Amino acid sequence: MKKALYGLISDTHYHVWDAFASTAHDGMNSRLKIQLDATREAAVAAKEAGAKALFHGGDVFHVRGSIAPTVLHFTSELYDWIINTLGLDVYILAGNHDLETNDSVFSANASASFTKIGAKIVCSKTPQTFDIDGVKVHMISWYNDHKELLNTVKELAKTLDPTVPNDLIIHTSINKAIPGMPDVGMEAEEFEGLGFRYVLSGHYHNHKEVIPGVISIGALTHQNWGDIGTTAGYMLINADGSYSQYSTQAPVFLELDGDMEESAIKGNYVRIRAVIKDDEEGKKIEEMVKLLGASGVTRNFTKESALVGATTATAGTAKIDSLKESVGNYCILMGKSDTSIDVTKLTAICDDVLSQAEGKE
Repeated sequence: MKKALYGLISDTHYHVWDAFASTAHDGMNSRLKIQLDATREAAVAAKEAGAKALFHGGDVFHVRGSIAPTVLHFTSELYDWIINTLGLDVYILAGNHDLETNDSVFSANASASFTKIGAKIVCSKTPQTFDIDGVKVHMISWYNDHKELLNTVKELAKTLDPTVPNDLIIHTSINKAIPGMPDVGMEAEEFEGLGFRYVLSGHYHNHKEVIPGVISIGALTHQNWGDIGTTAGYMLINADGSYSQYSTQAPVFLELDGDMEESAIKGNYVRIRAVIKDDEEGKKIEEMVKLLGASGVTRNFTKESALVGATTATAGTAKIDSLKESVGNYCILMGKSDTSIDVTKLTAICDDVLSQAEGKE
C-alpha cells in the first residue's frame, strides 16, 4: 500500500434503520453498527497507510433536523476514539442532511458538538483551509444554490498558492456521477482550470471520477435500494499525488433478476425481481436466496397472469430504472412546463424526501 496523505469518507448517513435491522440491549441499532464499523475500518486503514488526518465530505447524519440520542452517542464515541486513541485529526464538512437550515449555519449543524472531542467542523459561507504535510486542503460546506457555490469556489481559486498542491472538498451534486441521474447539478467542467489538483465532492452516493481531477467521493456504505449498482467505500489520497478507493466489509444492496453467484448474495441485502407462475414458486425462490446467505431479502414478483394483455413499455418508461430517476425526470418536466420552478432545488428537496423515506423502510 502506498503512503497515504489523508483518508476521505463521505455520506455516512448514520441512522437508526428499520429495514433488516435489530436493536441490542444497549440501544445499538445493528445497521448503525455496520456503518460505524465501516468508519472504523476506513480510519484504521488510513492510519496504517501513514495518514495523519481523516476528512469527511458531508452528510454525517441521515435525517435532517433530527438525530436519535443513540445515534449521536455511539457516533461521537467512535469519533472520540478515532481522534484521541487512534490519533487521526478529523475534519468534518457540513452536508445538507446535517443541517436544520437550508444553508450552512454552524449552530444548525448536527455535527457541531463534535468540536468538544477535537474534530474540526467546517460549516459556514466561508471556505476553510488546512495544511496536511504541505498540501492545502480547502473545504466549502453545503450551499443551497449552485451558482453561489461556484462563485465562492472561483473566489477561493484566486487565492491559491500555485507552488503547492491544492485539493478542494465540497458537498454538491456533480452531473454524470450517477448513471441515469438527470443533469440537475453542477457540471464537472466548471471546476477545470481553477488550480485545484482534486475537486472531491460528497452528496451523490457513487464513487466516480467524472472527469480527470473531479471526483464524486461516494457514500461510505450502501444504505437503501437507491444505492443498487453504486460504488461505496473510502478513499486514500496518497503522498505521491495519486488516490485509491476501497470498499468496506459492509453489506451492499443488490437486485437479483437471474442467476447469481453465492459469493455475490452472501451477507448482502437482496431484492428479487422475477416473473412467477404462483405464490409457491415465489416462496421457493425467496427461500433459496436465504439459504445462499442473504442478510435480508425483499421481493418484487410479477405473476404471469398479470402480464396477459399488458402493453409494451414506452421508450420513456423503459428508461426509468428507479424511483429516484423517475422523480428526477418528473422534476425536469415540471421545470419545462413552468420556468419559475428551480429544477435544481426541487430535485434536491425530492432527493431528501426519498432518502428519508427509504431509511424508514
